[in-house]
Order: sequence, then C-alpha cells, then structure tokens
Amino acid sequence: MEKCSKFSVQLTPSTADLIERYADFDGEGYIAKFQIINEELIGALGSAARWLSEGFASNERLSEEWDKENPCTECAEREGCTITCRRKHSFDKEVYGGLLCGSNPAAYQLKWGSQTVIANKVHFRVRLEDKNLLCFERDAAPLSGAIKVTKNGGTVRIEGKVVKLRPWSAALYTMFALHPEGIILSSLADEHRKEFVKIYSNISESKVKVERLIAGLDDTKHLSHLLNNKLSELNNQLSEAEIAPIYRIRTESHKANNKPYYIPYLRD
Repeated sequence: MEKCSKFSVQLTPSTADLIERYADFDGEGYIAKFQIINEELIGALGSAARWLSEGFASNERLSEEWDKENPCTECAEREGCTITCRRKHSFDKEVYGGLLCGSNPAAYQLKWGSQTVIANKVHFRVRLEDKNLLCFERDAAPLSGAIKVTKNGGTVRIEGKVVKLRPWSAALYTMFALHPEGIILSSLADEHRKEFVKIYSNISESKVKVERLIAGLDDTKHLSHLLNNKLSELNNQLSEAEIAPIYRIRTESHKANNKPYYIPYLRD
C-alpha cells in the first residue's frame, strides 16, 4: 500500500510475541485491546504520529493525547522507579494503549476555516503482520477537497491534483494553507517571519536561497513590491495548472497590504 495510507514499524520478536499472545483482535485482525505497553511500543506510536502529521491536510491536527503529561516527569521517586509502578502503567494503558487500540483519537479534522471546531476524529487501526511488522492505518480519509502540502519539494495537492510550485510560491501557499484566518502580507517579514523562513528553508533546501529570502524580507523599501509580485506569481502558477479560483489567494480589495489575504475555500 502507499505510504500515505499505511505505515509499518519493525518490532523485536519479544514485543511482537507479547502482542500475539495477549492482545485481543477484532474480526478484521486489528488490535482491539492490549495493556502491556513498553518503551518500544511508545516509540512506535511516536513514529506513527510523525507519519500521520506528514500526511495531514491543512485542516488536520494531532489530538491532545500526544500532549498529555506523563506522571513520571515530575515524580520524586522516578530515579528508583520499577516497572511495577501503578501510576506509570495506568497512564501508559490509558494514553498509549488507547491510541494503539483506536479508542483514543490520534488526530482531528477541523472544520474548514476553524482552528478549534472538530469535524471528525481520526483513529489508528493497528495490526501485527508477518515479519513482526506493526502496521498503522488511519480510519478516516482526508475530507473531500482537502489541500495537502509537502514539507519539502514544493508540491501541493489540491482536490487530488498535484501541482509543482517554485519555492517562493510553495512556501507562500503553505503559509496560507496553515492559516485559514488569513495573513497580512507584510507580517511575513515580522510576525510570521520565523515560520515562513522555516517553511521556505524546508522547501528550497538551499542555504543560498534562504539567505536571499531573508535579505528580501529585510529590504523594507522594496518589501511590498516583492511580496505582491510573489503572490501574483503564485496565483498565475495555480491558474496555469487550472486550479479553481476558490483555491487561489485573494483579499477583499486588490493589493490591500493592510488586509489579510486568504484561500477562499478554507473560509467560505
């Protein structure tokens, strides 16, 4: 299966044997109940979370399960802790066991244009396959019309169509996809500078290009002209790729640098 639909982690024979012997499986072979959570499985879940987030559409976020604080973090007895600690086992079973068995959501699909309103929960479906492979799948596909952006390479997927953008354009589109509320163009040089530079760096993979980007953001005299030209270039590339206007970048008034630009599909 494609990477976007399935992710596998190689387990040691001992951990795979624990799952085979003590897990409850549903009719399709997915893990329905398992309470013997060890560090290897916690690491496997962490890898699965990274895989999941790398394939996110712009309206998807990891759930709060990944941010829950382990009681061992502040425990005064952690230095001499044994594997029989009830607090640790209770936490591991509740959080990691819930993620592994699909009772806890691994991610949320938010309503378009919202950072808080949950439209759908995404759970892992996990099974043990041949050669001790622990295989993760997601139980909910991205919502119809979803926008996906890669962390590098400058590729975006809009309603199933793959579009290759130049680094500046890909970085701009990624920013707008991550901010449905809209962004004032000039904020790319101050408020959103760190985030934008990081996105561009991942896409361009060129130190020289990143230095040119930073120089451009520092050039206050020509900044407005630069940003408007780059935005126009992005929309032209989307138009040439026959991407519908609702997925392009717009604002309420033409070149209104003090007004937010946004992707209409994410707000309308």
